[in-house]
Amino acid sequence: MGVMKRILCLIENLGSGGAERQLTGLAVMLKQLGHNVVVGYYVKNEFYLPYLKENGVEALFFDNARNSRKRFVALRKQIWILKPDIIISYSASPSMIACVLKLMGAKYHLIVSERNTTQKLTRREKLRFFCYRWADVIVPNSQSQGDFINRHFPTLSSKVKVITNFVDVDKFSPATESHVEYNETRMICVGRLMPQKNLPRFIQAVGKVIGDGYMIHVDWFGQGLKDAYSEECQKTIKANNLEQIFLFHAPSSIIQEEYRKADVFCLPSLYEGFPNVLCEAMSCGKPVLCSRVCDNPNIIKEGENGFMFNPLDVDDMVNAIKQYLDLPQEKKTGMGVKSREIGVRMFSKETFINNYIKVIDNKNHI
Repeated sequence: MGVMKRILCLIENLGSGGAERQLTGLAVMLKQLGHNVVVGYYVKNEFYLPYLKENGVEALFFDNARNSRKRFVALRKQIWILKPDIIISYSASPSMIACVLKLMGAKYHLIVSERNTTQKLTRREKLRFFCYRWADVIVPNSQSQGDFINRHFPTLSSKVKVITNFVDVDKFSPATESHVEYNETRMICVGRLMPQKNLPRFIQAVGKVIGDGYMIHVDWFGQGLKDAYSEECQKTIKANNLEQIFLFHAPSSIIQEEYRKADVFCLPSLYEGFPNVLCEAMSCGKPVLCSRVCDNPNIIKEGENGFMFNPLDVDDMVNAIKQYLDLPQEKKTGMGVKSREIGVRMFSKETFINNYIKVIDNKNHI
């Protein structure tokens, strides 16, 4: 590793999402390697703030940047004060601002991170990728997003370095005690309540599975808003008579305990990047059911540690769920063991941080 550097990890907020989990984890690892690390954020959502404090990483709330009209000027001032050697930015707004500041002459090595798979090239998406001309490195967390950038923006190809997400496989580990047997199969889902997560179709699928005589219980952990989409989800639950079967919960700081209590994990999203929650559930030794989209087929071994489905087809989702439920218990147990094996091999912190160190040290190959 090269000379210790002053690194600013820049993100909108420290909420409970996957991007926030990965950035704060990266900050802690860099701190442990001796770098001078600061995490900067400007939206008051601080789920991961205790984690940073526990690990001695300085976190700065940029209060003056809360107002979107004043954000650029406020962040320019903060970055000028901090004088980082390197900025690692997660989320579109911080990344675009950091790029524009480089265009204006700011002197730092800029690493921007792509945390999802682009589905449509809107005007804002095109503007973001235009700004990336002034980034030094673009780090998608999935091969599918890396391929997307290479295909649509070939002039950026030389900057693209795919680094998939890490999981703390010691923290996210299988239960040490025997799993408690319930009358119904306990399914866990984790994610924000947002259209990308495809909840109405998934709720309909659960209703059909119940209607066919199967006994399942679904616990969904994630941040929700009192908006039209959340209301649609609640209406769909009520229409399918699932009020006692499909339950929503707030994000949990000990989500690994919730994974361990469950029998199977499900991720019905329309698209993903490299999904943290899928990797965490697998590391906890859970069989998985998920959409056949983006990088998921690179993670799931069909029939070995789970089943995939078309997220736009409710009946295909139903068939995948029933395919799992119909398995003998020893096969389900074996799927969980296989998930854990894949997780330990693919999601290690060592691979993740070593790849980031190469990018930080400005090496051309990972």
